[in-house]
Amino acid sequence: MDQNQLQIPAEIRAYLAGLLNDANMTTLDDTMREEMIKELYARLDNFITTAIIDNLPPEHMDAFIKLNEEKKPQPEIEAFLKEKMPNYQEVFAKAFAEFRDLYLGNVAVSRAAPKN
Repeated sequence: MDQNQLQIPAEIRAYLAGLLNDANMTTLDDTMREEMIKELYARLDNFITTAIIDNLPPEHMDAFIKLNEEKKPQPEIEAFLKEKMPNYQEVFAKAFAEFRDLYLGNVAVSRAAPKN
């Protein structure tokens, strides 16, 4: 993923900004905040891709991979997933909640770790 050409959808950007706020990352300057959002977006993208792979019926996997390799527009990929993955909304809702819990849990562990 080319970080410089990254187009983060507005609703995902709002989710990630909220995540940073929930982690009390409120003293970041704009550049640092943007870099953290880009990094979180890349991690979230990988996390959601894993959730899709774990839940998409195997007979549709090759078609899903092809859509991504051909860099099809996000709405086209979403329409494919809604049609082919029976529990599409549940999978995405769970993935977003798990990602949030994982991130905030890791931040808490990092803050609690002894400083050398």
